[in-house]
Amino acid sequence: MNRLLMIISMGLAFSLPAQATMYRWVDDKGKVHYGDTIPPEYAKQGNAQLNQSGVVVKKTNAALTQEQIKARDDAEAKEKADKATAAEQQRRDKALLATYTDFKEIDLALQRNLGQVDIQIKSNELRIKSIQGRLDGLKKQEAGFVQRKKAVPPDISSDIKKTEEEMGRFRGNIANFEKEKEGMRTRFAADKVRFRELKGLPPEAVAAPAPAPIAPPTPPVAPVKPTVPAPTPAASPAKK
Repeated sequence: MNRLLMIISMGLAFSLPAQATMYRWVDDKGKVHYGDTIPPEYAKQGNAQLNQSGVVVKKTNAALTQEQIKARDDAEAKEKADKATAAEQQRRDKALLATYTDFKEIDLALQRNLGQVDIQIKSNELRIKSIQGRLDGLKKQEAGFVQRKKAVPPDISSDIKKTEEEMGRFRGNIANFEKEKEGMRTRFAADKVRFRELKGLPPEAVAAPAPAPIAPPTPPVAPVKPTVPAPTPAASPAKK
């Protein structure tokens, strides 16, 4: 009985069709080929695996070139950056609407921020004034030695240099604060424009420049008549 079952199983196995693998690929001239193996020179150009009915069961895309890889990476990076920008803009829009209710509040916030920076500028100006007094004293000592034709002590020269550098740092702070104020004005102006867009308001009307004043017409100048010299009276003949 067992022997009979073995014979039947072997017969069924030999009667089933062979499950051969078929591939389809395209050569460099665009011609389609079929075969049970893919030539090595076309292995990276993409191919399709077919079943016995000719139906694609697996598809392998062609390998990308360096240019294609770079283009794909650039596109993915741009898409990622665009999404990050859109998310940041959405966050800013939400904060803008939650912070202000009208344009007046935006202007007041700008003035508060500018006032805080002005305090910092004033503090640096006071420090510069104090340093200037110290520097003037050192310069006066230096001039005294020069006037007496004596060598300036190294400590005085060193103090002058350090004091000038210190003053330069505070002046640099003031310059940076001024730039910060300009940046604030730019940002708040952009916030007002965006606030108007989010509220669905029309763009702010830009005032037309005032026309130049028209000069009054110049009255005509009367022509000047030439002056005719008066005739010279003839001399009377001398009496004999």
